[in-house]
Amino acid sequence: MALPECSVASQEAGESLAGTAVESVDRWLLLEVTDPWAPKALHTDALPELVRARLAEWLQTPRSRLQLIRRPGRPSKRSRFMVVSSVSDRQQASTLELDRYEDLLDVELDALPTTTATPMCLVCVHGRRDRCCALHGGAVFRAIQARGVDVWQTSHLGGHRFAACALWLPEGLMYGRLRAEHAEGFVRARRAGQIGQLDLFRGRAAYDPPTQAAEIFLRRRLDERATDALQWQATVPDSESAWEARFRTAAGDEVVRVRLEASGVVRPASCGGEPEPMTHFVEV
Repeated sequence: MALPECSVASQEAGESLAGTAVESVDRWLLLEVTDPWAPKALHTDALPELVRARLAEWLQTPRSRLQLIRRPGRPSKRSRFMVVSSVSDRQQASTLELDRYEDLLDVELDALPTTTATPMCLVCVHGRRDRCCALHGGAVFRAIQARGVDVWQTSHLGGHRFAACALWLPEGLMYGRLRAEHAEGFVRARRAGQIGQLDLFRGRAAYDPPTQAAEIFLRRRLDERATDALQWQATVPDSESAWEARFRTAAGDEVVRVRLEASGVVRPASCGGEPEPMTHFVEV
């Protein structure tokens, strides 16, 4: 009997999205590649070996991540390369048009001119990494694009069992289990400076998982959706599986204590994978 898709198994198991975003990333390297992507972005055949080495060198800088991107039907024959910063007080972007990928060998990232970053959405459609991303990502991409958003298809965003997964830049907000019918409310919320539905929010990629989860729990507690309403101050461990996160709000400081627990439920992390024990964050 065929195993269920990992996204179906995850949802049926009641797996929480809180604290599942990629972690500790606030510099995004976005490279347009229209050729097929390898399961791991850096192994993509279209990228010359020296270019792969240069990208790998840039990724040695902490808090950096590479995403391959594409937009079907885009008329330009030149590939676009963008660097987007999600740092709260430096949300900036740099953009280059490349005649060939080897042009990256002459680039000094820190010397690139920057402008204020404008809103952009990436939707994972990376079917060669996991079939759920292709199954759900394409429809979500088209639905968001139809609403006039600067949206791109992208390579693996982590957590394909939460497909369709999306990243909103420059804030670095990650979402999961999106469907085409969510697009209107999702885009409306983002344009209004709101997080949107908290049950679709995985967390801020700039934070570590406990802090991601703590922000979501605090938003639920305060019924707060404004993106910038909570200012993270610090997260300190109480033990190997428990943390205390502190946030500043307009009404004063708030403390959130979270713990990572085993749920007693198993589910596959990827399509075709064996069932694995599921953990989740809880507020204590």
